[in-house]
Amino acid sequence: MDDVKTGLTVFLLKQDQVASFKKEVLGPNQGGIPLSAPFNGIFIPFPSTGGIPDWVPAVESLLTTPIVNNMRSQSPGGLLVIEQEGRTFVISFGHAWQKLQDQWLETDFGLRVALNVIPKNEVVEIKSEQVFAKWHLASERAPRAASVEEFGVDFDRDLVAVVEGVPKSRPSLGSIVRGSTSLRLKLPINELQTTLVTALADFGRNDYKKDWPDIDKVHRVRDDTIIALLEDQLDADLHDEKAMRKIVMFTPSQRRGESVLADSYVYGTLSKNAASTPYLTIDGWKNALARKHLTPSVSEAKRYWIHLFDENATESAKCSAFDCFGYEASDGKRVFILSSGVWYEVVSDFIERTKATIAKIGKPKPTLPTWNHSDSEAEYNVKCALDCNFLNCDRKIFHYGGGQSQFEFCDVIHPQSKTLFFAKIPSKSTGMSHLIEQVRRTAQLFFSVDSGYREKVSELFGKYHPRADAAWLSTRPRQGEWDLCMVSLGAPAADLPFFAKCGLAKIYKDLSEQGHTLSFISV
Repeated sequence: MDDVKTGLTVFLLKQDQVASFKKEVLGPNQGGIPLSAPFNGIFIPFPSTGGIPDWVPAVESLLTTPIVNNMRSQSPGGLLVIEQEGRTFVISFGHAWQKLQDQWLETDFGLRVALNVIPKNEVVEIKSEQVFAKWHLASERAPRAASVEEFGVDFDRDLVAVVEGVPKSRPSLGSIVRGSTSLRLKLPINELQTTLVTALADFGRNDYKKDWPDIDKVHRVRDDTIIALLEDQLDADLHDEKAMRKIVMFTPSQRRGESVLADSYVYGTLSKNAASTPYLTIDGWKNALARKHLTPSVSEAKRYWIHLFDENATESAKCSAFDCFGYEASDGKRVFILSSGVWYEVVSDFIERTKATIAKIGKPKPTLPTWNHSDSEAEYNVKCALDCNFLNCDRKIFHYGGGQSQFEFCDVIHPQSKTLFFAKIPSKSTGMSHLIEQVRRTAQLFFSVDSGYREKVSELFGKYHPRADAAWLSTRPRQGEWDLCMVSLGAPAADLPFFAKCGLAKIYKDLSEQGHTLSFISV
């Protein structure tokens, strides 16, 4: 039994939350089965019926007495609570991790350990939240250990939630480790005590910054006073129809490393005939509240349940509406992010580097008319084309590619200066994301060796601008020959939300390195 490897999911309790954990999980009698020496702790079983899983005999080898509860089940669970080095560890088996509340746990315990022991060229999987882009989750897994550069994670955009890889600098942890809030290992259980001591030491080290220098773009906010002020601001925005547009909702990442996939959602009480929706939106939550004669607020969001269903219409998880918010707050100098129910502060040097990158973006040669703050994007583009030197390409949709995807070449073109304009109203929650995506896609296809895209654009010109000279579409343009200009209607770069600034800085950096010319202007 000593040589049999057991899957271990290890959590570390916050020191000021140990009493709350024991009160809630152990109850008034502080029950549990005592562990045998040299361990100091107890085991709390959560039995059921059925077959005995492999981990039960391994755990019994640590106990002073056998587990008397019926552990015959495909899914019994248990919590191994161990006091070590003045800290309290909880090792979860089966589904017992569901008994743990997020506020009890050191959120970055497993991730910090994993980053300290996994070199950047020994990564198997990375999961991230794209908090500085489109507020969604991304997961990539390699068939074998590889360099982090081979993954799609972008440290200027993503909040890394899970790292899995080979612990080359700490082989005693086994062949592979996975870090998020929890630390996942597979080891003989008689090595557990040594492993906990090692993991606690690795949790306290900052050596990972040498090999992963770009990963700490945000730090968790732990000051209750600051959190209270941030939630007051969020509460005010929830009561403001216009400000509420900048709040998004998405399936929160499971900070314990468990994937949460949702095919549909139910807002509020899960009744027999509760209506589900395939989308999770702030308007959906707001409308669900209105049907109950409730108004949006932080307090309401924290007690309002969102039920997540898988493709088989089975409830896979539930979380509060607050846990689903994606939100940004700033006082002009400091930037804070709410993601998956946790507040983060963006580190100051990252803010300054982003500002410096944006400052490098030049302005276009042609002059555009001033936006009147009431015209739609389409109306503004029409106004630009009143000058005969500009051609309106907005909403001139064409199909291209095997999937017959829809494309829009640009919004307005100025042929004489070879400038393509892409205009968006950034006050809309998706405005800048769509703008950046359109510019990126145009850069990929317009300058491509394959002439198919340019041929489609030429057909578009023949239909909508038959008198315009389109000979330039017959040959592949050189990178840098055309200026790709991003136009912000109403908001200068300095006033954009930070996530929008990150996207702007990133596309400028990426495309400039490829030899493209980019510009930006607010009108």
